[in-house]
Amino acid sequence: QDFDFSGPVVEVDPAVTDQDIIGFGGALTDAAASLFSKVSPELQEEVLEKYYGESGLGYTIGRVHINSCDFSSGDYAFDDVPGDWSLDHFDHGLTHDKKEIIPLVKRAMRKAEDASRKLRVLASPWSPPAWMKKSGKMDSSSQPCLKDEAHGPWAEYITTWISDMKAAGVPIWALTVQNEPTNNAAWEACMLSAEEEADFIVQHLGPKMRARHGEVVVFAFDDQKDRLADYVTQVMSRPDITKYVDGIAFHWYTGDWFQWVDLMHKKWPKMKMLASEATYERRMWEEGRTEAYPDWRFGEGYAHDIIGDFSAGAMGWVDWNIVLDKHGGPNHVGNVCDAAIILDPETQQLHVHPQYYYIGHFSKFILPGSKRVSSVVKSAKSKYNPGAPPGPYGTCTGEHGLETT
Repeated sequence: QDFDFSGPVVEVDPAVTDQDIIGFGGALTDAAASLFSKVSPELQEEVLEKYYGESGLGYTIGRVHINSCDFSSGDYAFDDVPGDWSLDHFDHGLTHDKKEIIPLVKRAMRKAEDASRKLRVLASPWSPPAWMKKSGKMDSSSQPCLKDEAHGPWAEYITTWISDMKAAGVPIWALTVQNEPTNNAAWEACMLSAEEEADFIVQHLGPKMRARHGEVVVFAFDDQKDRLADYVTQVMSRPDITKYVDGIAFHWYTGDWFQWVDLMHKKWPKMKMLASEATYERRMWEEGRTEAYPDWRFGEGYAHDIIGDFSAGAMGWVDWNIVLDKHGGPNHVGNVCDAAIILDPETQQLHVHPQYYYIGHFSKFILPGSKRVSSVVKSAKSKYNPGAPPGPYGTCTGEHGLETT
């Protein structure tokens, strides 16, 4: 029976559906794997259960990096021989990653499988080997990034790495072409304009991926949402690009910009939209904080972003490092961040931060294979204004709160 009610009303129409959901996840970085290896077997099992087990968050996506990233002990690649354009010296044993990263990924895969789930592994390159770059170093990037003769070998390098990961027992589900191609970061980077990324995909990477790894999903962009519409529109305007690109990945560090996700989803509805990275860098911590700490604002910010991205067409949402230490690392350039779980090898303790619980409100209930249904919030006290300039990323205020997303 109806009754008087003046609060917000959510009107749901299950007859109107949109994207399929693949799930949630986090990054299994060099830093995370190193910390994981330094704690007791019991604590390791607790981490795995909390993320991948039957009672945990039910993660179904795991992101890994090709070569090193900032959350590595230092720069590394799998072929450090300058001028080895035929990749004769490529380390097919993936020696560095076989020490800690691959064992962690395989244990996460087994834990998910024990819970009747499948962990999809998403791979992203931060930088080619230094000798393939015009700058001659892995950290930071010139533009253009790649030497003229490096485009084909770099595509071959990526596809070879995928083959060797599969041989090591880690099949790759998806690949992003380049992590943050517009960011000249202080850490491993390779800047690519939209035109350069499209050329690289169509002329080199795309044909090699389809020939050697046709089952692997390929995501373009993998950068900030404020640049999403312009960059992706340029990439997608390239003839034949849809032969090689299956989706669009994006990060959250410039704020909401959900309207650009929505626009790209509507413009290319067959493209898979993936929120592929989010975290809170130290600059977002409370002033004076030198160690990671539990902050409920961070959990609220995650929830706000998840709701906004999924409402705009995202099929999945991926956190950054699954674990970090109390200082927000290790990170070889000091780009420290928070994580949903903090591990302390010295005290052999695990600390759960609010982000973990907020992710769980979604990941435990929006299972892989779910479909988004039409929903409209009516009579809300405040209304989300997608045209308003967004605040700092991960903010959740009265103007841009959970109730208005």
